[in-house]
Amino acid sequence: MDNRELYNVRLLFFADHIASIKYHLAHELIDGVELVTVSEKVRIHYKVQYRHWIFDELPGVFEDWYYDEMTGTALFPGCDPKNGAAAAVIDYFGLNEDEFCHCFDIEGLQQARFGGVRLNTESSGIDFAFNIVELVKYRRKDAGEKR
Repeated sequence: MDNRELYNVRLLFFADHIASIKYHLAHELIDGVELVTVSEKVRIHYKVQYRHWIFDELPGVFEDWYYDEMTGTALFPGCDPKNGAAAAVIDYFGLNEDEFCHCFDIEGLQQARFGGVRLNTESSGIDFAFNIVELVKYRRKDAGEKR
């Protein structure tokens, strides 16, 4: 299994878990992160708002994830706690900035090409899971066309 497919399998496993969550006790907690990428020598800033509880679910789903003792942040081994949970999620699932926003941003930064729904503050676990599944379908189709 290549790395891209490993990331897809992880995403689907996580999607299955969060789809079962209709309302989380920490549903109202919102976190944010600024992602920066460079495209054609231009810096692009993404201000992403996401539901805190989603990433807090990771240590309960994947054995290698844990809560950092100093920050309480959900991480996996080798991640720098200073970079936060969003950076760990990007690395663990092999996401680029657009894919991360598509799966988790609650301010509507979803890409139509990936499918799915526009996420917002009312989105539930099933909405996030749907976008993850649609992203995996897109990535698999895209990988098939490149072969």
